[in-house]
Amino acid sequence: MAGRIEWRNKGKGKDALLFVGEYGEAGDTVIKAWPADARLIADFMNDMTSLDIPVQGLETEVDQRSPEQWGELVMTRTPDGDVLYIEPEGYWDAVYYYFRAYGRDPHPWVEQHAAKT
Repeated sequence: MAGRIEWRNKGKGKDALLFVGEYGEAGDTVIKAWPADARLIADFMNDMTSLDIPVQGLETEVDQRSPEQWGELVMTRTPDGDVLYIEPEGYWDAVYYYFRAYGRDPHPWVEQHAAKT
């Protein structure tokens, strides 16, 4: 199934990752949603190995299928990992909120390397 993964934010700590694609006649339908935390966002920003990207089927309730209702768009990627869009201010605000405020980095290699030194 073609589609995209969207990171959306409704406020500090109120983030979600969404698989958005075509369903029926609607072109932008939330097929699946994951509540996002620092671990999942770091994975989304890097290699996307934790996301169980759907191949078929609709997993969201009818009142949760509009991407806009999940908040402001922060970043969009293809299921293969290509970055399609980044909203700079929202992106850096979220990086600070989830990582920098705690002295952490969103890239796992940096975290592992820092722990060894």
